[in-house]
Amino acid sequence: MPEITVVITTYNLEAYIGTCLEELFSGTYQDFDVVLVDDGSKDQTVDIVETYAQRYPGRIHPIFLQKNLGSPAKTRNWALNSGFIDGKYVVFLDGDDSLEPEYLERLHMLALQSGADTVICAYDRVEEKSSRVLCTEMQGFPKMISLPPKDDTLAFVNGALWNKLFRSDIALAHRIPDFKVGEDLCYQQAIYRDCSKIACTDEVLIHYRVREASVISNTEEQSIRYFAEELARQYEQAKNPSQKDTIGLLAFIHIGISMALRAADNSKINLHAHLKWTSRYFKKYYAWFCRNRWMRLTPLKKHGLKGWALWACKLIYRIGCFRLFLWCYRGAVKCFHVDFKF
Repeated sequence: MPEITVVITTYNLEAYIGTCLEELFSGTYQDFDVVLVDDGSKDQTVDIVETYAQRYPGRIHPIFLQKNLGSPAKTRNWALNSGFIDGKYVVFLDGDDSLEPEYLERLHMLALQSGADTVICAYDRVEEKSSRVLCTEMQGFPKMISLPPKDDTLAFVNGALWNKLFRSDIALAHRIPDFKVGEDLCYQQAIYRDCSKIACTDEVLIHYRVREASVISNTEEQSIRYFAEELARQYEQAKNPSQKDTIGLLAFIHIGISMALRAADNSKINLHAHLKWTSRYFKKYYAWFCRNRWMRLTPLKKHGLKGWALWACKLIYRIGCFRLFLWCYRGAVKCFHVDFKF
């Protein structure tokens, strides 16, 4: 039985999946196996996966879906339900992720040294066309986060799965909500409720390719609504006040800012109507964060410019000028060729 199970999902990734598997199997840690779920690829992805499965017999468990499910959540849940995840730990990768050789070794070592239920590493966002690093994220976090949270740190943890290692028994106790944006973040929040501590490292161990064809570049309005509703459900079910405040801040960062930016980039979405809906959403479920400790200026300003920006965004929303902010934000990104992140 391997120590780590690596779950990989693919769809038409013939240009990337070979590199991803090569980086895994040439890495410094080898006590792992792979559960790979292909979502009905039409290119040569399946042939490439079969070649690697023959090269590493018994270490790759391929699941080739004949019909495209059209949802990353469904393909990952297929892996969670497969019975192949038998390692002590599990990591989730996309088939186009690029890994450092020490990716598994460092995550595993930190888990053993700290006794943490989840380990998180830093990562780069890399523009595919130019190979330019847009930004580096998940650095400067506490080496250890105790749960339930005692401050707002957990609200600033990125929502993706691929820079994290989880205890398998905790990950298998939950399933990923079936929508196309924010589903990984909601899954993580469910996992964190069963964790006692999270270990973090500033080491950049994985590189996320920013591709024009990626799901997050084509966000649909209905997907945003599903994401928002799931966060509201988790908020209402949270029993610990710190957990409620964390989810409230998460909702503002992701629904109020990140999803608003994606809506602004989608010509099919009526931005004015979307922002009005967002304001109503915050008023209905979070009472505009009047009682949220993490949304006050004092705790936010300890995050420096990011915290001041969040506080300002809350005020801009309430006076109905967030569309102007989005226009300025997008202009700055295009002008300075950088990717500002909250």
